[in-house]
Amino acid sequence: MKGHTIARALSALGLATLVSAATLAQTQLAFWNFNESNPLDETAMLAADGGVFAAQSQISISLAQIVYDNNGTGFRGSPLDPNNSSHPNPPNWALQTTTYPEQGQNPGEAGIVVSVPTTGYENIVVKFDVRWSNTSSKFLAVEYTTDGGVNWTRARVLEARRGDRWHGDTDASGGYNALVELDLSSDAAVNNNSQFAFRVVTIFDPNTGQYTAANFPNNSSATYASRGTLRYDLIEIIGDEIGGGVEGDVNGDGCVDDADLLIVLFNFGNAGGDGDANNDGIVDDADLLIVLFNFGTGC
Repeated sequence: MKGHTIARALSALGLATLVSAATLAQTQLAFWNFNESNPLDETAMLAADGGVFAAQSQISISLAQIVYDNNGTGFRGSPLDPNNSSHPNPPNWALQTTTYPEQGQNPGEAGIVVSVPTTGYENIVVKFDVRWSNTSSKFLAVEYTTDGGVNWTRARVLEARRGDRWHGDTDASGGYNALVELDLSSDAAVNNNSQFAFRVVTIFDPNTGQYTAANFPNNSSATYASRGTLRYDLIEIIGDEIGGGVEGDVNGDGCVDDADLLIVLFNFGNAGGDGDANNDGIVDDADLLIVLFNFGTGC
């Protein structure tokens, strides 16, 4: 009954197409889409674009370099970014990295580091997209730390299917048709942690003990080069508030009802504040769906 009521409400509000994609949203802790008006502005490019910890979050790099200038413009972003090549109003930029270790050197050490506190949050999930150039390292390790980088836990190994492709590119074109996503909810040490960070580093091919080019064996003569590039976009860390109140109860009275729905509707489009149920800095469809899917809870 509740689902039918929600569907009718969504339809009445012109949001019926979002029903199948709607999930109970976690809170966005930090987010980067790199879609700055000036992609050559290093400060703006590295600043988080959203999330409750945007001001406390940072991106750095170890044993490699970030490049901003692509002949006077930026580097094209993920195909999964809403501002993709078919969008009428780009920009869609991404963060380009290069100058990785020479062949045989520093496996598991070179790459970006994304530091985001999880203070007050649990069930942490990390998402991002990455693009391999033809000569970049075919294998990457995604690791996280709960002690500020003293120790790192390897969560996943990524393998390029071919070069010059995003992880988010379609299967047919050599991608995986999805963002990289890591669910770290099983590790309690990640929760409520001011020293949490994750990194993506280049590693040796487990079959050869050396770096392998991303475009091998698609190109049998492809060889690894330190000037190969890795490009990042849509970096996001989300989580659930620990001991938080009723989700969707934007006015804090313990009941998700008409009053909460009206608050979201009257503040729709505003930059955060009243009605921003998921604390991502904007009152939008996501906040409306949170209220609708929790409608009646606590009442």
